[in-house]
Amino acid sequence: MHLGIRALLDFYRRHNQDDALVLVTIIATEGSTYRKPGAMMLISPEGEYEGMISGGCLEGDLLQHADAVFASGEAAFVTYDMHADDDLVWSLGLGCDGVIHLMLQRLGREDDFGFLRQLEASRAARKAALLALVTRPESGLPCGSFALLDQAGAVTGAPQLLHRLEAHTRPWPSWRTYPARLDPAADQADVLQINIPAATRIMICGAGPDAVPLARALAELDWDIVVVDHRPAFAKAGRFPPSCTVLRSRPERLGETADLSELDGVVIMSHHLDNDGEYLRQVSAYEIGYIGVLGPRARRDRLREMAACSDLEIHGPAGLDIGAELPSGIALSIAAEIHAVLNRRNGLSLTARVDEES
Repeated sequence: MHLGIRALLDFYRRHNQDDALVLVTIIATEGSTYRKPGAMMLISPEGEYEGMISGGCLEGDLLQHADAVFASGEAAFVTYDMHADDDLVWSLGLGCDGVIHLMLQRLGREDDFGFLRQLEASRAARKAALLALVTRPESGLPCGSFALLDQAGAVTGAPQLLHRLEAHTRPWPSWRTYPARLDPAADQADVLQINIPAATRIMICGAGPDAVPLARALAELDWDIVVVDHRPAFAKAGRFPPSCTVLRSRPERLGETADLSELDGVVIMSHHLDNDGEYLRQVSAYEIGYIGVLGPRARRDRLREMAACSDLEIHGPAGLDIGAELPSGIALSIAAEIHAVLNRRNGLSLTARVDEES
């Protein structure tokens, strides 16, 4: 689930001297909507904001609602019904044919901005976290009450909610959001539980010219990118986006240079058969969600033999078939395949999927 947590936390760090921020969370949707429950947005007292809860058409209107929350300190609820017949919703031309229910809550500096400080620490430690938000006033806790629990056991928030989160941690859940009830007899959910994954970390083995557009494409996805190469001319941080970590290492020392157990994906693209084989051997000992190599199938199979990992699932040639030839197009196709694989999707056309389901 892509919640844009890095951008939200960057915004929080820039504004942590403000008296308060307003957090906007999608708590429920009906029909077709741009974002789904769990999506969040932060708003500053000056009207600056980070995060998206629509395609950019509702955020401006939410700033006015946030002013009231800053003033009162009380949580507020806003619903946008975007069904459109002949008239255009809100004169914005939306017509998305869905309904979005949102909760706005004040996070004050006097309370360490709610759960944001702990979420920042959990993110830095690369730990997934579960967040619970109270969304109904009849629940016995004020709306906007929260609890956060991460994979290392770090906690903050209301004990009544922490107990509920702890029940989901063995094993760690696969759901993205989970509506729950504080009162089992209630007919509506009054707590939204959100599974906030650790930052996705991808390693690019080989820092040649075609690695640069791939790093840019992956960095745009808000992922942690590690680029490694033993060649001094290529292993230069200035060639890559500022958010990338660039390491200089021989392939055979990769495990000593980087923590391979933290990787979600690897793209091997040094364009040197022996080096690529050694990179593959190094990463094959770990459970990594995506491993891709450049070149034809015969080269992929040869690398498997060299790395002695004949049963390992390897995507080669890496990428989706979009007709890419130039480095920027190849980067797009590889980034799309990684995104699809890590999200357990097939990478096929959405049009075909929608038409098939209708």
